[in-house]
Amino acid sequence: MLSLYGWIWIIPIVERLVPLKPQAFVRAGIINDLIHTYHRFHLHSMINAAFVAWLVTYAQQHGGQGLYLQGSLANAHWVWSFIALLFMGHITFYVAHYYSHKIPLLWQFHRVHHSSLTLDSFSTSRFHVIDKALFAAPYLMLVTYFQPDPALVFLYISFRDFWGRYGHGNIKDAHWLGYILSNPKFHRWHHSNHPEAIDKNFSGEFNFMDYMFGTAYYPKDRIPDHFGEANYSNNIIVQHYRPFVDIYKIAKKDGVMALLRKQKSTSSENYQAVSE
Repeated sequence: MLSLYGWIWIIPIVERLVPLKPQAFVRAGIINDLIHTYHRFHLHSMINAAFVAWLVTYAQQHGGQGLYLQGSLANAHWVWSFIALLFMGHITFYVAHYYSHKIPLLWQFHRVHHSSLTLDSFSTSRFHVIDKALFAAPYLMLVTYFQPDPALVFLYISFRDFWGRYGHGNIKDAHWLGYILSNPKFHRWHHSNHPEAIDKNFSGEFNFMDYMFGTAYYPKDRIPDHFGEANYSNNIIVQHYRPFVDIYKIAKKDGVMALLRKQKSTSSENYQAVSE
């Protein structure tokens, strides 16, 4: 309910009040992104949170403790549980995000999220359903194994939904925040087509893994201004079937193994999956 009636509209209002750069609210693909946001009345966030809470509850009642550290968060203090949730969420997001860029098969689904020519809070929702599932799966397995308080899991997923919209928002805030958190300016570089920023800034909330593994790019006096793919469809139906078509074309042209090899070049041109 918070996602539907609360912060989804808080962020667009903040974008108008303190914009990072002048940007029109009505832009190419806005209708598509509004459909992505509201076509299920944003029920997927609540369903996702409820499903994870059920998984943890079921595991606590039927699995208990057995394997190493299984169920270790079941009776932990809520502070430690929430810290553990933050770290599990951040690590799984970073790894899933990293490989969704490096492996062509996964990139075809994640490419939908990067196709918007304008970055704002509504472009947050532009995701292929398979891409969303791949990001969620590792986290689902960890919370089911360690079994933290289901209520905390529910709250954390709601927090991540808010932070995702903030990170994609066209919002001006203190530059120093980008050295700690994935704020709008930091994440904007991740979506940019600037060659020096390709495959950078994979973090979800905190940035420590980007700095640890050398994937951080955060210049002080610049703001990226080139995003997305002009020839990618703004139709939600096309966005959900095109990845399968592109995967088939890659496999037919270069073989199935071409879908599994990591991208090595840093040129943004290599993110065009299929030669026209």
